[in-house]
Amino acid sequence: MTARAPRSTDRRPETPTRSRAVRLAFWLVLIVAAAGLVLGALATPVDAHAYLSDSDPSNAEQLEDRPEQVTLSFSGDGVQVADVTVTNPDGEVVSGESEIDPDDTRTVRIPLEETADGSDGMYSVDWEVLADDGHTTSGSFFFSVGDEPLDRDAVLEAYEDGTDEPDEEIPPIETIAKGLVLVALVALVGAPVTAAVAVYPPVGRTGPDTRSVDRCLSRLLVGATLLLVGAVIALGLARAASLGRLSAETLAQYAETPLGRAWLVQIVLVSLLGGVLAVRRLGILSRRLWLAGVVLGSIAVAGSVSWTSHSATAIDRLRGVIVDFGHIAGAGLWIGGLLVLAVVVPAALRRTDPAARSAVAAGVVRRYSFLALAGATLAGATGLLLAAWHVPTLSALSETLYGVSLSAKTLLVLLALGLGGLTRFALLRRLESEPGDRNERSNGSDRDEPSDDSVSTFVRAVRLEVALLVVVVLLSGLLTSVPTAAVVGGGGDDGPGVASIEREGDPTVELFAIPAETAETADDDRLLVSEGDPIVFEVGFSSESTAGEDTGDRIASERTVRILATAVDGDTTIEFELEETADGTYATVQTLPEDGPWELRVTGSPDGSFLSEWFDATVVPAESADHDHDDHDHGDGHGHDDHETDPDSPFAVFLQFGAVAVAVVGSVAVAVEATRFGRSD
Repeated sequence: MTARAPRSTDRRPETPTRSRAVRLAFWLVLIVAAAGLVLGALATPVDAHAYLSDSDPSNAEQLEDRPEQVTLSFSGDGVQVADVTVTNPDGEVVSGESEIDPDDTRTVRIPLEETADGSDGMYSVDWEVLADDGHTTSGSFFFSVGDEPLDRDAVLEAYEDGTDEPDEEIPPIETIAKGLVLVALVALVGAPVTAAVAVYPPVGRTGPDTRSVDRCLSRLLVGATLLLVGAVIALGLARAASLGRLSAETLAQYAETPLGRAWLVQIVLVSLLGGVLAVRRLGILSRRLWLAGVVLGSIAVAGSVSWTSHSATAIDRLRGVIVDFGHIAGAGLWIGGLLVLAVVVPAALRRTDPAARSAVAAGVVRRYSFLALAGATLAGATGLLLAAWHVPTLSALSETLYGVSLSAKTLLVLLALGLGGLTRFALLRRLESEPGDRNERSNGSDRDEPSDDSVSTFVRAVRLEVALLVVVVLLSGLLTSVPTAAVVGGGGDDGPGVASIEREGDPTVELFAIPAETAETADDDRLLVSEGDPIVFEVGFSSESTAGEDTGDRIASERTVRILATAVDGDTTIEFELEETADGTYATVQTLPEDGPWELRVTGSPDGSFLSEWFDATVVPAESADHDHDDHDHGDGHGHDDHETDPDSPFAVFLQFGAVAVAVVGSVAVAVEATRFGRSD
């Protein structure tokens, strides 16, 4: 160690200082390049997960003959595993094994088995898929075969089953595992860089043995690697369990999927990372090599994690991975560096000469401040961009689990930034002012050694900041485990639309249609229904005194209740009978085959008196209905044509401009800090 001190002293002339400035400029170029990648990634996104966008037969379609297969088309992510069950009108399963198109993993085909009688009636399709990002989504729809009238209750139940909102239930094991993976990654990405740039130079300059730094840093990295190993294995097992009960067969099935292969790659990479640290214990690798090996290994693992993230398919795989990886890397520089300051630096300061302790602490803080500013800039810019993709509206921040979690994460980040600013600016002045005081004390002051109050305050503040940011990273694990606000807010309501028109009189007649909407016109109200959809028409008679009240006092009709439907602009006329229901109304299921205006004539004999009332309806073409009633409920048209977020959403545009502003202002601040650092160093 005596030979190392002269080298440390000889490296202080101008030429090495300029060399350090060059290295800092290189870091600056990397930050600017990363910001450029963020700005270049600004694009109109589509949502993650895999959600049904189309099917053949389509939802509620009525066919003359039973099809040979059912085809499902998904938007967003590709499909890793598909479990689809098709049930015929007799309740028998008639579906074969689901086949994922190898050329387009968002397409799934399900062959239908032949049956002896070729049952006519309503077929229900229940599907569940494991998407590329490891999330499971499910839904259902129905279609009918033949001309037999459909059962009203069965159709309503099918519509209700098809209108479930995305499941926001938190998968506990997956959420915890993802959070721990991210905690380990930010430590492994940022700790070696911070140690090399911010810790070893000022500690080595004072002359003490840096092996204490090696030991503490090694323990930190070994602990992070062990945490990463356990979290990666737990995450893979949790995802494999979505295919069925955990067993060797289930694991083998999962390993054959692209997601399972990515998991195996992660295990190999983590094992190699552990191997680097094991070799370091043997003293074979130099410090520079094993630190570089840890950084490269953790970057590879982070890249594989980003490959299966929410954002990997938010615009396209490459740009989504770049932005998500940039977010992890920025957090690593900031939070991983803080872990070094909280765990490694205190041990180094204890072994430092008390007269130089404040100077060493000031040097570490000054160097780390540059890295933290660069990391916070990258994490902030990419974070705002991710939010613009996944949180399309301001209201989604309070109305969805994803939005609430993101809001909490943002508040904690702002609190940590404020605390970090206090630590690394106000406290830095105190640390830098103490060397002068020490010189005076050495020339005759009553006190022989400086106070350690500043160093102790520094350590406590850093550890508090670490605690806040670890919670932030764990919240990130939650954000990657639940549906994004764009998915939840973009669809799903409480059920199929119910429209009704009332004709007052004695008795009062009320016509209901499901699914439908009511349109108010200058002349009268009219029903809006979709072309080709099975519509539940329901008629209720009530006395004038109870009209509009949910009393259940219905008047029975002594004659069959009928509806005569006539296309105003065509030659189609349909007459159909309604059957009495348990609640005293009369209902049937009928399809209106032509788009355009229709007239509906309701006839019956409530209390023995003949009654005839006319109602207006408009049949909307199927394509228009899919566009106008875009929802997440897998109902008409399934509502996921391309899963696009409105590019003109003011909140999304605001977040995108925020990402640009953070990248630009942060890059300028990094440049200024680099200049100041070069002068002071």
